[in-house]
Amino acid sequence: MSDKQSKANVGSWDSDFPPEDEKKGGEGYGGGESKRLPFMKFEKPGNYTIRLVGNHVKFRRHWAPFTDRVITHDDYKDKDPAWQAGFYPRETFAIHVIDRADGKLKILEKGRSLFKQFASYKIVNEINPAGKEGPDWVITLEWPAGNKRQAKYSATAKAKKAQFTEEEAEMIKTSKAPLVEIYASTPLAKIQELWDALPDEAKIPPKRDENGNENEDKPKAKQSSTKTSKVEESMPDSPAESDDLFGDNDDDASF
Repeated sequence: MSDKQSKANVGSWDSDFPPEDEKKGGEGYGGGESKRLPFMKFEKPGNYTIRLVGNHVKFRRHWAPFTDRVITHDDYKDKDPAWQAGFYPRETFAIHVIDRADGKLKILEKGRSLFKQFASYKIVNEINPAGKEGPDWVITLEWPAGNKRQAKYSATAKAKKAQFTEEEAEMIKTSKAPLVEIYASTPLAKIQELWDALPDEAKIPPKRDENGNENEDKPKAKQSSTKTSKVEESMPDSPAESDDLFGDNDDDASF
């Protein structure tokens, strides 16, 4: 098997979330010790105010059966042993944000349901939600009946645009992380190695109901002694991106 990795795809608010579509982290990631960014954390129900920054990336992440951080890729579908066994990787998105609680640049990593709300804003207002004319967002977290596993996120855009200050623009330029590299796929050979290290009982996929949702009695993977190499630990200090404010090629997001 090849050790070649596939970078995460730069996202598009338009094509990733078409109108007809019905459809956890550590300390942080970055391009080096000077560019390590924390995750945007949602530790309890309530409101969190953020400002989206630049392009998002999309990728497929395995939350089970592995205990290591594993990112797969569409190109792996017929070769990824976990995917083939019935552990379907979750479509996940990540973007830079400014946390208004402390003014720091962070990484927001969540699923389609939250990011589609950002895309809906662009459809209705014809404004890039993460561009220079974008607003602050209030993210509301709910735990129905106190159940964290059923966490629900809703996003509400504030009425006024929130243009970046000079200080924020400088922070973004100097602190942004290379998301397409951070969320590059785990090498297929590594995924196979981690799969082979799992006990047989951990290789049984979760039962699903008629809607495709996982049942609560899914098997638990035991801690493997084999650790995957973390992509962020091998990132260069200077990301291989262009020199504009967000280092992307999307005219809609450039400043």
